[in-house]
Amino acid sequence: MVSFYSIYVLAILCFSSSALADRQARPPPTRNGNGTHPFRGNGTHSHRHPGQPEGIAINNQTRLHRPKYWEPKKVVVDQDKQVVIIANTSTIQDNDRGQTPQLTKRQSTVALTTKSTFLVIARDATVAYSAKSGLNDYGIAFEVFVVPAGGATLPVLTSATRVGNYGGIVVLSEVSYANSAGQYTSALTDAQWNSLYEYQRTFGVRMVRLDVVPGAATGTRVLGSCCDGTVDQLLAVNDTSAFPGAGLVVGATLSTQGLYHYPAAISNSTLATAFATFKTTTGFSTTSVAGVINDFKDGRKQMVFFLGFATDWSTTSILLTHAWIHWATRGLYAGYRRVILSTQVDDMFLTTAIYSGGLFRIEAADLAAHISWMASVNAKLSAGSNYTIEVGHNGNGNIGSSYDLDSQENGPICGSGPIQYDSQPSAAAEYVKPPGTGTSLWPSSSGDYPFSEECVVLDPLQNWWATDENRDAFMHVSHTFTHESEDQATYFDVSKEITWNQAWLAQLGISWAFYFSGKGLIPPAITGLHNGDALRAWSDNGIVNAVGDNTRKALLNANNEHWPLITTVSGDNFAGVYVTPRWASNIYYNCDTTTCDVAEWIAIAQGSGTITDLLTLEKSTNTRHLFSLHHDPYMFHQANMRQADVQTTEVPGGGLTAKSGKWSLLQMWVETVLGEFVRVVNWPVISLKHDDLAASFAQRMARDKCKPTMTLNVDTSQKIITGLTISSSTNSCTAPIPVTVPGKVRDTKGFVTEQLNPQDPLTIWVPLTGSAVSLTFSVPISW
Repeated sequence: MVSFYSIYVLAILCFSSSALADRQARPPPTRNGNGTHPFRGNGTHSHRHPGQPEGIAINNQTRLHRPKYWEPKKVVVDQDKQVVIIANTSTIQDNDRGQTPQLTKRQSTVALTTKSTFLVIARDATVAYSAKSGLNDYGIAFEVFVVPAGGATLPVLTSATRVGNYGGIVVLSEVSYANSAGQYTSALTDAQWNSLYEYQRTFGVRMVRLDVVPGAATGTRVLGSCCDGTVDQLLAVNDTSAFPGAGLVVGATLSTQGLYHYPAAISNSTLATAFATFKTTTGFSTTSVAGVINDFKDGRKQMVFFLGFATDWSTTSILLTHAWIHWATRGLYAGYRRVILSTQVDDMFLTTAIYSGGLFRIEAADLAAHISWMASVNAKLSAGSNYTIEVGHNGNGNIGSSYDLDSQENGPICGSGPIQYDSQPSAAAEYVKPPGTGTSLWPSSSGDYPFSEECVVLDPLQNWWATDENRDAFMHVSHTFTHESEDQATYFDVSKEITWNQAWLAQLGISWAFYFSGKGLIPPAITGLHNGDALRAWSDNGIVNAVGDNTRKALLNANNEHWPLITTVSGDNFAGVYVTPRWASNIYYNCDTTTCDVAEWIAIAQGSGTITDLLTLEKSTNTRHLFSLHHDPYMFHQANMRQADVQTTEVPGGGLTAKSGKWSLLQMWVETVLGEFVRVVNWPVISLKHDDLAASFAQRMARDKCKPTMTLNVDTSQKIITGLTISSSTNSCTAPIPVTVPGKVRDTKGFVTEQLNPQDPLTIWVPLTGSAVSLTFSVPISW
């Protein structure tokens, strides 16, 4: 099997401010566990962020709310005893006029083919998001069919050559609307439903129905409706045997707060098998049914959920989406599931002015603690995991610290010291600088990088990083030399920022690290992305990708949340730099302790409570990103790694490696998020270095634009799928197509395969180089 990381190595080959503080004597640092002393770290701390300091990014955190389209009404459900519930959807009507199994003759062998594209049927595009978002997370092809209250014509289900156009059907809220009597009824006609059912029987296509009121057609009866938004009735998936590839932890409880739902009981155990349950809560003294799988014994199957979905904010909706995708596809789809957690730590070697007062610069003891801790994290994650912290370096901080420690007994070893310049006026976040404008801040005499090895080794922090074992325990990328803001910077300044840091990284041996990204950049304070002069300076010096800021809409790709942004001449005065989206959090750049971080959270983000409340919010927000397969890295800073002299903190949810520990802000964030992650799924977690991550985003966009099609070969008499074919309009794609299979294929044709552990779905990366590619299963897949 070819290494997973080789995919991204190949991709890279193809993918071809405030002023400095006045120098003055400062009191020596004193270690204090409560973090109240203003100074800590080696050097004399005279050198802080030159240029513009980091900006504070206010992230959009979880908000529990009902979707705007939700219009609750009292409706009557007819069953053995009439029940009045509040709903915005309907029961499934028992209108299937297909033949029963007893009346169906056994057909002779008929070989058919069907595309794997999903048909998403919804009231409108907003509702459809709660189904299509999960498919998009995997990269699975889909089409949305919007049905207004007056109805609409079904899309063509079968081509003239007897090819099925859809490999799965998802219906949201039964596309129901309230009629004049106040009852909800589907906008699809009985005839249209029967066309869908017959299509299922012919091609073995499975249907998923989200947000349904229980009823006889699903082999259930409704027990009532829940809840008013203040009550949380927990849900658990109790049986994953029908979708093992989803990797959900059996019995793990999930919140339904804000998701209206309809607890049910099984009334026909021959038809319905429960896979998820609601726990007890106010008004419901016994466990009830949350979802069932119906097997009609004639080739038609459906999975039904008795609760609403809102994948734009609900982690539970996202997790349950993995269940229905793996069930509906039988674990066979053109797409893939991988969780990537990349935590990027900016400002290494710089000294940070702390929000609560004082200065902080990281020390060797802080960093060493994170090495042993990363090993503990990976030991607790699923086999095949590789979580590794990435560090963004600023060389001027090293020079400043060395200069401060230079005795100069035999003359200055570090020359005139670090680069210093006057402050730069701030610019609006989306300011587009006219090319050729601006004033250079770097000294005009600045030539090539001038500092000797004798200078840089005066800094104890540099000496720690110079050890191969320490260096190679982390991933590395440039964060520019001085951290000058680049929104208004000149080509001259930015060229120096890039080339001096490149020379410094080579001098220290960081560019020889096992994980080093030489084509990427973390822009200082995420500036320069609309400055054509800065972008040109990056490109001229080999920088082709950078990270952005997800709190700024202008830095996100408007077409697909899993694509990078590419700079343009019209928008940024330079084309072709790839911008990888990056998450902010409530761990602030200028905080080194929990006391500081909570105080800033309360002051600027309307937070309330303690570090436990802050981390609980981070857990809710960021597990949602991981479960929705967003690969965007996360922003942290060197002050967030203060560990050696902090107090013990207990994290909400029990943590990953321990319930409490002497943790940095970064560590407690990871402990909280991954602790919740492993509670509900058993997926491996990996980190990718900056360049490899950028290449993976570029590949995702390239294969989506190629619009590949997976066609399944179906034997209708035996009700099996025997193989598949991958193609596109030209049968040529610049990126390989991931094909995930639930078992083995007879011949992988030498293609790259990816499977991090035996429970991890096997993905075959299929190149399209001029002709379609077919794969045959070693053991056929049953309908």
